[in-house]
Order: sequence, then structure tokens, then C-alpha cells
Amino acid sequence: MASYEQNKTSKTWSVRFRTIIDGIEKQKRLSGFRTKKEAQAGYISFVTEQDKKEKEREKKEQEKSLTPSDMLFSDLADKYLAHQKTRIKESSYVTIVSKINKHIIPHFKDMAIKDITPLAVLEWQHSIDHYAYKHKSSLRTQLTSIFKYGERYIGIQNVMARVEPFRNTEPKKDVQCWSYEEFTRFINCCEDPTYHMFFKFLYISGCRKGEALALSWDDIDFNKCTVRINKNLTRKTNGDLYKIVSPKNVSSIRTIDMPQKFLNELKEYKSTFPCSAFVFGGDEPLKESNITRYFKLCAEKVGNRIIRLHDMRHSCASLLISRGISIVAVSHRLGHKNVEQTLNTYSHLMPNEAAQMVRIFDSL
Repeated sequence: MASYEQNKTSKTWSVRFRTIIDGIEKQKRLSGFRTKKEAQAGYISFVTEQDKKEKEREKKEQEKSLTPSDMLFSDLADKYLAHQKTRIKESSYVTIVSKINKHIIPHFKDMAIKDITPLAVLEWQHSIDHYAYKHKSSLRTQLTSIFKYGERYIGIQNVMARVEPFRNTEPKKDVQCWSYEEFTRFINCCEDPTYHMFFKFLYISGCRKGEALALSWDDIDFNKCTVRINKNLTRKTNGDLYKIVSPKNVSSIRTIDMPQKFLNELKEYKSTFPCSAFVFGGDEPLKESNITRYFKLCAEKVGNRIIRLHDMRHSCASLLISRGISIVAVSHRLGHKNVEQTLNTYSHLMPNEAAQMVRIFDSL
């Protein structure tokens, strides 16, 4: 209980009370107030601020007594994401935030790190086992990355090292692609000039969709018959409709040769959009939803198998390999990280040369 008194000489007011300072109860006196009301206000202000300081002190003391494993998983995930935000592309960051918030945080958010046992992780893996192997493995990779971050920077135990990963029991899927005849039927059905040129460019260049959508006219050299691929369009952003970013990897930056016949068509198409920012779309890039809708509509109209837009890239590679183009040249055109990636994807399309090898030895 505070007590107030007035100094008869100075006519000022003071207040005396007991309070907790650094965890110890002490007698405290505040003086020099002109009125009792000011003394009361001063007392309340001091007690409020002191209470705040005491709570902060208690929190720090409590944190000192905690081990890293007492940290909540949600706090560890927040620290991991803050770290990743400074290291990776915005589009990649948006993707991992979505995966973690949707598939990982709901399961582990209220658990302390010390309570996440190998069995708890195994139970989480069972809860996502209905997803395709590639998707559930990518989710496990994210969880593993969170624990590796905690192990390196905070000193927690990486429980993921004690849990076996998913096994791939899915049969290997063949690459889906159109033959040249199927593509010809399809492209002849595309009457809209922008979509017609966009789909034809994808098929001839083997570019990724985002690389094609990011193209500007100064990327095309009509004299040398080349196209420079040095950027990518993404819609995985924090608030923006789209962003032009660097390509997927360093090897994706490349210059590819294009046929004169196609570039003549492209030059004629350009005359209708002389000042456009993007080759395909004009002032704004084409929208993916509209592209997919028109792509499917034309494919169904001519009776083609329904494939993904990305499979136009596979169709390009399939055509080139079937015509005897080396896997090294195909790899460069596609912008793959290395030739091994191209071989892993398209080796089944390459001709079986076993009989030819036998004939060579027979001729010796």
C-alpha cells in the first residue's frame, strides 16, 4: 500500500511503497511532486514500468534455464524461414513457406523439439503417405532442412537422421510428348496469333514456360537467328502479380539457334505489336490459366492426347533425339544443369545400338 505525505517546507508531495527490484522486495520513495495527484500518477507510472522490467527479467532467467530442445517447433521453423529468406529466390521462398505452413506446422507446431521423437516423425510421414512419392519426399526434405538448421545453429539433435525416408514404389512414368504429326495437327488449330506463336516457340525452342513468357523483343536476334534466354517469369511472389527473375540455374542462361522460317513468322507477328514489353502477351505477359485453357481446347478439338504444357519441352527433345541430334546438343538447348540430367530423362528415347556394336566387332 502506498502512502503519500506533503513536505511542509517545500510544499511538495512524496510517495512511499514497497516493490520488487531485481527479484528482491525493497522500500522505495518518490518525491518532488507538486501535487498529490501528480504523486499518484508518478507512483502508477513507476510501478507499471517496474512490473514490465521484472517480467522481462523473469523471462530472461527462464530462458537461461531452458535447453535448445525446450524450444517449440514453431519457433524453430520461424527462425529457419527467416534464415532462408535471405538466401534463396523469392519464388522458392514462397514455395517452401506454403509447404511448411500447410503440411508441417499443423502437425508439430505446439510440440517442443525434445518431444519430437523418431516415432513422432514416422507418424507424420504416415499422415502424408497418400501423396505422390515426389511430393511427400519434398515435404520430408523441408522438415529435414529445418532440423539441420537447428542442429547447426542452435545445437538441437537432428531427429531426421534416425527416421528412414520414403521408399519409391511407384512405377517409373514415361515422358509424355507429342509426335511431330500430333503437334502439326494441334498448331494448325490454334488460330489466335499470340497463342499460335507461343506454342510453336515452346515446341521449337524447348524452353520452359516461364522463360518464354519473360522474353522481350531485344532477346531475339533476327539477323543471327538466335534467341537469348536469360530470365524467367514467376507468379510465386509476395503480393506482386508476377516478377521477372533470373533463370532456374546458371546453365539455363543460354543462346539457342532458331530456324529462319519461324523467325520470319515471328517478325510478321511483331509488326502487330511494335511497342510491346513482352513477345507473348504485349504489355502484360500471357496468363497461365488462359494458356492452359486454350491449349487444352485446341488439343481436344483435333483429338490429340492431353498432355501438360511442360510436355511441349519433352516433345522438342523427343523430336531432336529421334532425328539423331546428340544428347549434348539437346542438353544445351534445354538448359539442363548437366548432360546426366538429360540422359536420366530421355535415355529411353535413344536408339538401341547393341546390334550396331556387334556388327562393328564382326567386321574387324
